[in-house]
Amino acid sequence: MSASEGILKKSAKLVPLNIVAPASPFCNAPESAQSPQSKPEKTAPYPWILSPAIDLFFCCGGLLWIIFLANALAKSSLPAANTGLILLGIAGIHLLSETHTAATLERLHQSEPTRKALSNFGLIASAVCVVLAIASLVTPGLPAIFAKIYLIWIVQHFMAQTYGIALIYCYKRNYFMNMWEKRIFKFAIDATIVYGILKQFAFKEWSMDKFIGQTLPFWGPLPQPIFMLSDWALKIAILAFVGMIVAKFVRERKMFPLPAVLLTATGIAIFTLPRSVTTSLWVYVPAFFHGCQYLVVSVSYFLKERGLPENVATSEVRKLLLTPVTLKYFATLFIVGVFIYGGVPGLLQDFGFDYKVAFASIFCVINFHHFLIDAAIWRLRDPRLRNLLIA
Repeated sequence: MSASEGILKKSAKLVPLNIVAPASPFCNAPESAQSPQSKPEKTAPYPWILSPAIDLFFCCGGLLWIIFLANALAKSSLPAANTGLILLGIAGIHLLSETHTAATLERLHQSEPTRKALSNFGLIASAVCVVLAIASLVTPGLPAIFAKIYLIWIVQHFMAQTYGIALIYCYKRNYFMNMWEKRIFKFAIDATIVYGILKQFAFKEWSMDKFIGQTLPFWGPLPQPIFMLSDWALKIAILAFVGMIVAKFVRERKMFPLPAVLLTATGIAIFTLPRSVTTSLWVYVPAFFHGCQYLVVSVSYFLKERGLPENVATSEVRKLLLTPVTLKYFATLFIVGVFIYGGVPGLLQDFGFDYKVAFASIFCVINFHHFLIDAAIWRLRDPRLRNLLIA
């Protein structure tokens, strides 16, 4: 009998988590209200989401950089390994990228609290996306425009997720930021978003000309002074962020959590490194940085919301990863992802639509829906959500 089966057999009873997190440091409360000395004693939250190894590899960018280095070595000295890396990239798309989109749908429709809280918004977002999908299928040129919008929107989406997970690590490790410190951190994130978006308008070489079977327009060039402003703003924001971290360490002897450092640095790097690096790096970013970190958070939330076996602490959630419940969860996400990205375009082709148009339309619209719903379901200001994520 496996260890995971033993856990379930020892205690079939699921215990809902009843954890009270401290007042959220993500709200604009005065610093004195956030001081650890003013809080009653409590059990410290588990500092990792699943485990140190899983978090560092799958959530903080470790796996991405390992694969990127392997790719660089293969190109220079091991050309035969390129095939394996290409297959790895394809596997990542199906196992991580597509499933992370499906995880949002699972949360929206299977989590009763989420379903109740977002019933109206979810219906409106779904209806709008259905209309957009139909319009894209029947309007020549619209799939290319949607693909262009997707490439612009993912800058904000990726960095917003990076920011949110970094805050989770701060909260888990009792690294409380006052209002101005949090604003400086957010300034670095927002400056990266603006820089990453404007670069696509300023330089044609940074604007993809082909994506998901579509020839994309170049919406530019943006006047250079505008882009240079964003470049300087980003440099100032990063310096201010580093200065804030150093000042807080000197003043309070508190170190910005290592996972949050790695996560934030990787998030900024993927949008600011030279094109000679990002051309190959971005083959793996969607799956092995963004997608897998989303799945780490999602499976942790799924298991905690469902209720942990009474003999499993929140620091031992990783022990449930190979249980039937979790494997069924991942299998469901995989099947839904394959159906959305492969099955639906295939069905539309059977009805006479061009496959490239059908795939691009479904790809873009399902991601638009994913972006909208994600922004609504992962709000750390929600006490219930925060308690489950921080536990």
